[in-house]
Amino acid sequence: MKTRPGICHRKKQYATREAAELAAREAPFTLRAYRCALCRRFHLTSRTKGMKIPRHELAARRSGQPNG
Repeated sequence: MKTRPGICHRKKQYATREAAELAAREAPFTLRAYRCALCRRFHLTSRTKGMKIPRHELAARRSGQPNG
């Protein structure tokens, strides 16, 4: 995922993928973590095209539970 500089600076930055995914699980809608090529930290996105589905989301889908 390519993030523009203006967007990168407005988005919350997470030091680790785990921290970003924890925040994503707490959201009321599906979010995914990705490493930003500009700041090298992790951001969250609602876009899904071409992205790997996190393990917690796969498990929730299999068990029929909502996100988280």
